[in-house]
Amino acid sequence: MTLTIIETSAQRTHQSFEKDRYLSQATADAELDAVWNDCWLMAGLVQDVQHPGDFFVFSVGLEQVLITRDDQGELRAFFNVCQHRGNRLVCETQGSTQHFRCPYHAWTFSLDGQLKGVPLIEKFTEDPRTANRDLTQVKVDVWNGMVFVHLGDSPEPLLDFLGPVADLLAPYDFGAMTLVEDQTVHLACNWKAVVDNFSELYHVDFLHPQHKRMVDCHNDLVRLFAGGHTGVEVPGGTVNQKFGIPELPTDIQSSQLLSLDLDPKDFKGRVLEVREAIQQQKRAVAKDRGMPYERFTDDQLSDVWQYNLFPNTILSFTPEHCWVLRPRPHATDPNQCEFDKLSLVRFPNQTAAAHKPILGPASRDGAAAQPKSRPDRDVFSYEAVIAGDKTMTDTIDQDVELLSQVQLGMRSRGFNSVFLNEDEVRVQHFHAEWDRRMLKSDR
Repeated sequence: MTLTIIETSAQRTHQSFEKDRYLSQATADAELDAVWNDCWLMAGLVQDVQHPGDFFVFSVGLEQVLITRDDQGELRAFFNVCQHRGNRLVCETQGSTQHFRCPYHAWTFSLDGQLKGVPLIEKFTEDPRTANRDLTQVKVDVWNGMVFVHLGDSPEPLLDFLGPVADLLAPYDFGAMTLVEDQTVHLACNWKAVVDNFSELYHVDFLHPQHKRMVDCHNDLVRLFAGGHTGVEVPGGTVNQKFGIPELPTDIQSSQLLSLDLDPKDFKGRVLEVREAIQQQKRAVAKDRGMPYERFTDDQLSDVWQYNLFPNTILSFTPEHCWVLRPRPHATDPNQCEFDKLSLVRFPNQTAAAHKPILGPASRDGAAAQPKSRPDRDVFSYEAVIAGDKTMTDTIDQDVELLSQVQLGMRSRGFNSVFLNEDEVRVQHFHAEWDRRMLKSDR
């Protein structure tokens, strides 16, 4: 592992900490102000609010935020609560409308949040329309095809919050990718246990044996950023040399080569040359395949990057795909969370001569057919994953099946504190920022 530290004051300072942060209701309550009300949160995709009247609802703990686009095309965000008696204003998770009407007493709000209609208005001693009863606004901004919201009153600019990460990931242009799958699984663990899982490669050799056939997790580059953000860049199109070098390309390497019109047999005894061959061939076919590979470095053309945006957004991506992974805290129980997976694929542009998909590690990017409409959101329990009724890909299924056991083990009186090693430096960095915010909130 190579470690790069960028503009950070909190480094490897939290190698051990008590378990209460995963279990305590008091801690979960304190997080509301210290974390959830004081950070920019990835709420959804710009492609879901392209036109006036389009909307979606983002839930985080007890709060819900309604994101929409008004008649002038301006992006808006409001707390999803009617200003009459506090009813949830919108019950659907997404859709399109001309206005928002409360299902309880039919108070009606325009797309810019103004109260426009009140039944039996003469029965009010003061006209609600002039009594500051418009929807309560939430700060909203956009970066790289994603909508971010901030529940606080005076947030720093989104780009300041993201810091160097914004420029580093700009070439990937996630907004030009298409949503092909929208999944949410209910997990029996704290949301931070999910972030921890996707903040280290220490577990990969043991939990994800398939990875040794497609990436080299022992020659990764780790980045730490101010504000708790982290990144890891893993060589792809190769094998983990710790387990030996095969004579022929692995099945996953072979799929990648074939998708680029290369013959795996040509790499007999040359498996470690596959990564560079993939890089060169992608440049050679870029124009015909309609892929913007000119904006990427050679390493980016073959490698898998994963960047975590504090507190809870995990981006796992290549030039052809992106997984947006997002654990959200349960409204009332710190031992539960909701875990979202939005799968995005970059499809060739319409003028491309060839439409053959280009595959990446585990054939997870570029293989899906372009959907005719937005996929429905699929919500299920982790038991459905364990039973094989649902899948979020082999890798994430393996994580999901394990995380409930992590939470149960933490609740044991036989376990008191987490103890981390240097391969878990991104976990340490995340918790250092979490502690900083929690201590700041206590003052």
